[in-house]
Amino acid sequence: MRKAWLKIKNGFLSYTRGDRVGVIVLSVLILMLLGANAYLKRIAPKPYYTPEQFAEIQAQWKAAWQTNKNSASLTLFHFNPNTITESALDSLDMPDPIKRNIIKYRAAGGSFKSKTDLLKLYGMSDSVYRHLEPFLDLPEAIAKAQTKKISRPEPEKPSGFFDPNTASKEELQKFGFSSYQASNIVSYRNSGGSYHQPEDLLKIYGLDSTTLASISPYLKIEAVMEPPGDFSNELYVVELNSADTSDLIKLNGIGSVYASRIIKYRDLLGGFCNVNQLMEVYGFSEELFATVKPAVTVDTTAIKPIRINYAEFSELIRHPYFDKSNVKAILNEKDKNGPIKKLSDLEALESVDAEFIDKIRPYVTCR
Repeated sequence: MRKAWLKIKNGFLSYTRGDRVGVIVLSVLILMLLGANAYLKRIAPKPYYTPEQFAEIQAQWKAAWQTNKNSASLTLFHFNPNTITESALDSLDMPDPIKRNIIKYRAAGGSFKSKTDLLKLYGMSDSVYRHLEPFLDLPEAIAKAQTKKISRPEPEKPSGFFDPNTASKEELQKFGFSSYQASNIVSYRNSGGSYHQPEDLLKIYGLDSTTLASISPYLKIEAVMEPPGDFSNELYVVELNSADTSDLIKLNGIGSVYASRIIKYRDLLGGFCNVNQLMEVYGFSEELFATVKPAVTVDTTAIKPIRINYAEFSELIRHPYFDKSNVKAILNEKDKNGPIKKLSDLEALESVDAEFIDKIRPYVTCR
């Protein structure tokens, strides 16, 4: 018998250490839940009214409404809620809370501009509004304000004529030029330029053919006398590798913007080796190149070549004729096989061809 009891005890009533820990944790969780439930009941807000109290209040309100409705002294008549007196409001067939809210709303500075504004009142239900709506002396809705079209007078057309070779900045602005355009016209003139025909104004940065067409009726250019010993634009010759901005803007069709672009591109190249390279300048058109070409020359001795065996990646990639692929190929070739002895050796590289070598030949040296 004792053996049987021990067998039952060991098989069903004994617990391992893990079982005991589990029982303890479960007990703690149960106690925490019971405590939390009791605490929440204590702090939970109590309702203002019990369901029974709320039903009683609702019944009283309905009874009062029915009493007011059935009262012989209460009638419906046309009224304006903005002007009706309190005594007249008392005799109106309307719930008392809404009457009080109308008085309070007016006292606070509010006003009713349309019938639907009464729906803003606290306690005004749809059924009460429908009951009162036929007797309201207010518009149905506020009419949208009509936008009045303002006719602006057309700008006064200028009178007379102007000559861009003599007109001041203020005079130019009177004829429709912006302050920026007028300043550029005067600046070009002060730097030695002159206007021989209306199309010469298109050389001015910021001035297009539309503007020129609008001011053409007022444009009158007197014949410009060149000073003795001075050469006209057609005879003026500029050496591209030594010219500065003031030299370049004397060329027909070249303004300060194009002059700056030419110098910037020249610095990137290291110097021009051919006048045809002007076509590589940003924005340079074929028509402009045809105008400028007879008046420019190139001195190739001014070119500053790059020593390709000593150049780093940043120096080569800065040149307009190099890109990442051929720069990396050239640098890898130098690292692998040593200094480059002649440019034709580069033709073996995948990203380099004969055309590329011909382009860079004036700008690199293997020394």
